[in-house]
This record gives sequence, C-alpha cells and structure tokens, in this order.
Amino acid sequence: MDSLRTSKRKLFLAVSHLTITGLLIGQHANADDNWKLSLKNAYINRDFDDTAVKDTGSWSQGISLFYNSDYKPTPIDQLEIGLDGSVQYAVRLSDDKHVADTVLPFDTETQSQADDFLKYGATLKLKYNDNILKVGELWLDLPVTSVDASRQLLASYLGVNFNSKINDKLTLEAGRVTKVSPRNQEGFHKFTYTSNGVKHDSDGLNYIDLRYQFNDNLKAEYYFGNLEDLYDKHYLGLDHQYKISDKLSLLSKFKYFNAQDSGSGLDIDSQNIGLIETLKYDNHSFGIGYQKIVGDAYPIPDGFLPELYFINWNVTGFFKKEEQSYHFIYAYNFKDYIPGLNAIAKYSYGDQIKMDNGKENQESELNLIGSYNFQQPALKGVGLQYLYAKYDVDYGKDFDENRVFLTYTKKF
Repeated sequence: MDSLRTSKRKLFLAVSHLTITGLLIGQHANADDNWKLSLKNAYINRDFDDTAVKDTGSWSQGISLFYNSDYKPTPIDQLEIGLDGSVQYAVRLSDDKHVADTVLPFDTETQSQADDFLKYGATLKLKYNDNILKVGELWLDLPVTSVDASRQLLASYLGVNFNSKINDKLTLEAGRVTKVSPRNQEGFHKFTYTSNGVKHDSDGLNYIDLRYQFNDNLKAEYYFGNLEDLYDKHYLGLDHQYKISDKLSLLSKFKYFNAQDSGSGLDIDSQNIGLIETLKYDNHSFGIGYQKIVGDAYPIPDGFLPELYFINWNVTGFFKKEEQSYHFIYAYNFKDYIPGLNAIAKYSYGDQIKMDNGKENQESELNLIGSYNFQQPALKGVGLQYLYAKYDVDYGKDFDENRVFLTYTKKF
C-alpha cells in the first residue's frame, strides 16, 4: 500500500512538473523554441548461465519532456538569454526481482526495486557572440560525462559550462560539474569512486576540452578533467577521414587516455590506447579495432557512467587491468530496401587480463543490434530497437542479455 501511494505521489509530481514547466517556459516560447516529448518502453533482461546467480532486468515505461528555448535579447547589447528544462519519469511494469538491474533505483536495505522514479532539472543559458554560458542541468558529450541512452531514463549533470568558438578551427569548452544524476537514481549526487570496497567522494569535476579542425578530413580533441580528491584524466583523440571514391571511404580514430590519482592516495595509474579503422562502402561498414589497457583497470566513477569515448564500450567493459582487446564490427543500412532499418554485428575479444589472484583471464562479447524507425506518416516518430548480447569469460559470470526498446519522439 505504501509503495502504491508513493507511485501515485511521484506520478502526480511528474504531471505537475510537466505542467508547471510548460506554463513557465511556454510563456516565452516562440516558433524557434524546441519541445521534445519522448516515450520509451524498455524491456531488459540479463540471464546468467550460473543458476545460483539471480537474473537481472525489468520492464518499464518512461515519459519525458525536454524544452530548449530560443535565445531572447536583453537590454545589454549582443547579450541573449534562454531557459531549458527537463522532466523524466518512469514506472516499473514488471514484478520486483529484488535485485539491482542498473535501470531502476534499488534499495539495498530492503532489497527492492523502486516502483517508479522521477528526474527533473532546468538550465539558464547566456549567449554573447559565439560564447555560451550554461548554469544548472547539463547534457555533456565529453569524457567522464557522457549521456547514456542504453537503459531507461537519461543521466544528466549539475554545474556550469562555458563554450566558445575561438575561430573557424578552434573551439573551447570548460566547466565545473558538482553533481551527477545517474541513469538509475533520482536527484543529483556527488561523484564517487569505489576502490577495494571503499567509496570515495569528490566535490566536483573541473574540465577543459579543446577541439581543432585541421581541415575537412582531420580533427583533434584534447581533454583534461580533474575529479577532485580522486584522479586526473587526460584524453587525446584524432579523427581522420579519407575519401577513396564517391562510395568508398576510410575513417580512422586514435584515442589515448591517461588517469592518475591527484594526491588522493588511491594509487591510480592507468592508460587506455585505442585505434579503430572503419571502411565504408555504400550501405556497408566494416570496422576493426584494438584497445590496450596499460597498468591498472581504467577508473570509471560509480553510478554506471559509461565512457562512450572508448574505442570499445560494450555491454560489459573491456578496460580491466592490462587487458588488450580486439573488435570486429559490421553494419548495414537497408535504406535501399527497407528505409529506416539498420543492423549491426559486433564481436569483441579481450585477453591478458591480470586478476588479483595472479591468474590471467580472457573474455568475449557478441552484440547483435537492429533498429527500425517507422516511415509511415501515421507512425512518424515511432522507433523499435533490439539488442542481443552474449558474454563469455573464463573466470566470472557468463550471461545472455536481451534489450527491447519501443520509443516515440515528438518535436513541436
């Protein structure tokens, strides 16, 4: 009964926030403003081969509303102002499995999955020429702070972000993130990192990101992030595209990460070096990649925050101590036969993993991904995605995983 009352209360709050957000920011809306309504029905199930291990997963329905305002003039010459807002709400449709599934909030004391959860935020933004300052909820596409759409609700961040187009080739982004709202938690929380079973807090992430476009085919990116009281992260990336013919091109990506503890005593010393080559011919894409971890397992903050910048980021993480991994990808766009249909097959293999007991481990993962965006006018905005993952490891837990997403997006 208590959980039912809690769900009703959160549903009422979600509707209230949706309504209030619409009233407040709708007063200033015009034809250039962007509203996005998103519905997501998500079924996720991980089935472990070991019957002694509980399977994880859930079935949930989400509804989210995002608003991005146009910039409005202010009394100060060339200074413009705007306001963004978001409300995300999801309710569990499946029975409580009493196990954490990285999708829904989980109470470790009662060993219960939440019936539902609610996330919301707002962003004040100021624009002066080619400089933009944002304060509040942030949606960042950077190392450490990516936005992950692989579960139900999206992670977001709280802080200050400054973006400046210095010239036609160079852009600068800098900021401070004080808290994070993980994909499976309500509200905003401090960054944490768990080492040897002990959780360590951080007061915030300070970062700077520089992107330089050498020419139409070559671009570079450098990132530095200081996760206070935990560790520093450096990232260097190079992207090059070589067009062989109208239908044939080669895309090369090199990525280097370096993480060192910042006087925290956590003894973090890890590097990640990766290279991937992707050959695109007409509707086909063939990719082969290599990633090497030098030193310790590469540190990732708590809260299931993905490092989408990695060459190889899968359902599982191929960033264990001393691991080297190989990735083979094939993708096909069916646009000439079934417009809106795409398919991807990916196989990853990792070895030379150094375990604490001195043994050497190896792992592999197969991903099969299909997505279809309906083209019929009556079904515009409806999408269907399916992922199958098979994971095998010498020392650990093998599993099969299925994810099915039915989505609807409406912009107005």
